[in-house]
Amino acid sequence: MLRFIVPFIIILFPIFTIGKFGVGWLVPAIIFDAILISLSIRIITPNTVKTVEFLGRFNRILRPGFHFIIPFLEWTKSQTLFRRNFPIDVEWITWDNVTGYIWLNVIYYIEDDRNDTTEGNIYKSIYNIDDPKTMMRSTIDEQLRAMMVTFTHKNIFEKREEIGEAIEARLREKLATFGYRLDSIQVRDVKLESSVMAAMNKIVETQKLKEAALNEAEAKKIMQVKEAEAEKESKILLWEGMAGQRMKIAEWFKESVDLIKQTDSSLNAEKVLQFLLDSSRIETLWNIGSKDNSKLIYLNEDLEWRASKLVSWSEIM
Repeated sequence: MLRFIVPFIIILFPIFTIGKFGVGWLVPAIIFDAILISLSIRIITPNTVKTVEFLGRFNRILRPGFHFIIPFLEWTKSQTLFRRNFPIDVEWITWDNVTGYIWLNVIYYIEDDRNDTTEGNIYKSIYNIDDPKTMMRSTIDEQLRAMMVTFTHKNIFEKREEIGEAIEARLREKLATFGYRLDSIQVRDVKLESSVMAAMNKIVETQKLKEAALNEAEAKKIMQVKEAEAEKESKILLWEGMAGQRMKIAEWFKESVDLIKQTDSSLNAEKVLQFLLDSSRIETLWNIGSKDNSKLIYLNEDLEWRASKLVSWSEIM
């Protein structure tokens, strides 16, 4: 009922003044109404609420819209409902006594549960806590310090998600007791002392260089194996070609021997074969001698003797 007192006074005061003192008091009555309106009107914007205290005691909640309060008897306190961003940085020490730093971003808000009693979120967010940011900072700091002493500096970066989930669960529970809601916690960055970070980077660099060297050695090994396999294949083909060539030469010699023996049946195979070999040598020498700037070095004197005696082999010719 208190919310309707001021509108009634604004309407009834001019009527009462004119009826009691005459039309001459109309202007003072209007001035009084204007002052009363300026002191009593409260316009609440979206995502904002106000609590009203009557003589220092909680009375009601004003939500977005047009409202009246009783001047000098009622006072208001404002609260915003939109999501707020709160960056936090915390210093901690790991199990192996390495100092680290973590940067978090907390997004929180007040959810209007439409409960206008002292059990509602709006009442608790205004009257149950004075500084929510200090509360959140101390809660996160406590949770982080309790967790970090169980981790070493080597696995701290692998635990980012686990750290965020643990802090979120703890902070969500704590904020709920004061009418707040936790939207999310973002782990922006995790760092260790600069000297430790430099040492870790050096280890990673060394490991990468080792992997690169191993990869290079493996590549060289593969190339050598491939080259050996290729050489093996080429030699196999070469020997197969040489074997085929020998087979053809053997077939040619056989055909030649058979042809010469047909001219004279008294000739044996050894004499015919020797004749063919000597003929081949003479042909080779002829081919070498027909080339410009060619040189011939005799290493077998018996070959020279055979060449001089070849024309005297009347039994063959």
